[in-house]
Amino acid sequence: MREYGMEPLSRSVIQSKYSKTDFTGDYSFKAYLIGFRIGDLNVYKTTDKSEVVIVRCHTTVREQVVLMEELFSEFGKVSISYNKKSNSYHVNCFLNSSFNFLLPKGDYVEKWIKADNRLFAAFLAGYSDAEGNIGVYDGRARFKIDTYDNKIISLIYDWLIKNGIDCPIPMMIGAKNFVYNKEFGYKYNKDVWRIRVSKTESLRRLFELILPFSRHKLKIRDIKKCLKNLDDRRK
Repeated sequence: MREYGMEPLSRSVIQSKYSKTDFTGDYSFKAYLIGFRIGDLNVYKTTDKSEVVIVRCHTTVREQVVLMEELFSEFGKVSISYNKKSNSYHVNCFLNSSFNFLLPKGDYVEKWIKADNRLFAAFLAGYSDAEGNIGVYDGRARFKIDTYDNKIISLIYDWLIKNGIDCPIPMMIGAKNFVYNKEFGYKYNKDVWRIRVSKTESLRRLFELILPFSRHKLKIRDIKKCLKNLDDRRK
């Protein structure tokens, strides 16, 4: 093999149990995945030298399990386990190192996403699919995100204003260590920030920008309900 210049497979690949293929999506899909990952996924390697990227999530929402399968099954093994006691799912996706771009977890957005309006819309669609609260409340459509990611919220705010979408300046709604559920002792690990959009034409503009990239069936359904609400109110 050395004589003919053949490169052997690495030990990581040899020991890998499932076949994997390289990421082949376009930049908008990549931006969406990064937004979704920051919002709701745990991504890691078992060792620094491992060539297997593991993408995980824990959810009670069946539609999110379906979404994980749709996003990653063509690239590697997607393992799903159901916990009857908690009525929840654990999803593990085993991917190759072409998905290393999902490993970083930080309160920031990469420059190539910020530099392109369409790619930021795809990023926000992914982040909203993970963290967004979209629906009709008291007869009015609403969009909001509550998150620890203060810097990302600030970038989203700047992007909304740049695109003619009117919304209040992001505000802190909960301080670090505040116990928001006394029965179970749940508390905030960091300060919690909120951004929201409520005005009719601003909501319409926002939904028109992110809907083409959204992939979560529940969020798509909620966006369409909101758009219908906006139309009904206009009539």
